[in-house]
Amino acid sequence: MLAGTAAVALVTGTSGAASAAGSTLFLSDTDGRSLGTMTHLDPDPDTSRVCDTRADGHGVTGKLYTYIGGWQLRETQADGGDAGCDYFDYNVVSSTSKYLMKICWNGPGEICAKKEFTED
Repeated sequence: MLAGTAAVALVTGTSGAASAAGSTLFLSDTDGRSLGTMTHLDPDPDTSRVCDTRADGHGVTGKLYTYIGGWQLRETQADGGDAGCDYFDYNVVSSTSKYLMKICWNGPGEICAKKEFTED
């Protein structure tokens, strides 16, 4: 069990918009232990990789949003309970569009990380 996780939102990564190519989001618990990662891979088609990095039986869920008058959910992918990571494809277009990656731990409490990015 992870200590101190109840109702805690932990945001890691950088603030502001980053470029899309190779953009990685790291999720850690309140003690700094890695829980998962979400990475945007830029070759066409654009692919996102979601990885559970802690064998605690809970897994992680990654989500991709676009901003169109508000954040709109485009894709969701969970990972956990197996070897390796899980992937989804979503074509990230235009440097004028804003995107948001969000990864959350599927255990108790609210532990999430998010990062905005744009296409190069």
